[in-house]
Amino acid sequence: MGELNEVSKVVRLTLIRIGIKCDLIGFSYLSVAIEMVVEEPMLVYNLNKLFEKVAKVCNAKSAFRVEANIQNAISFTYNQKGFNSVNDLFGMEVFKSGHKPTTAEIIKLVSEYYLMGLYKRNGCGLF
Repeated sequence: MGELNEVSKVVRLTLIRIGIKCDLIGFSYLSVAIEMVVEEPMLVYNLNKLFEKVAKVCNAKSAFRVEANIQNAISFTYNQKGFNSVNDLFGMEVFKSGHKPTTAEIIKLVSEYYLMGLYKRNGCGLF
């Protein structure tokens, strides 16, 4: 298997840092979706198209399954410990305590985290 590029490494590490378990199928779909949004930011405003692209790249049965697995990963994380770690990552209150983020919010947040270079400030240990 090929080596991961910088975007993949940062995205995956960021998802782990915010608490999404990497053994969930939704984790993989979510990381691919975020990478696609980093490359083409307007995709975040057309989630159906985004999920179709992820399904194709990941050989998933359907865009619906991609969306369902991503939502499952977000719900599982929210139910286990919430998303307060997002606030720590950004150094400000992004989500109020008890807020369950939407799929679009997580995708946009992590893609912006990469695009703004905030991972460099937070020492991802990649460089």
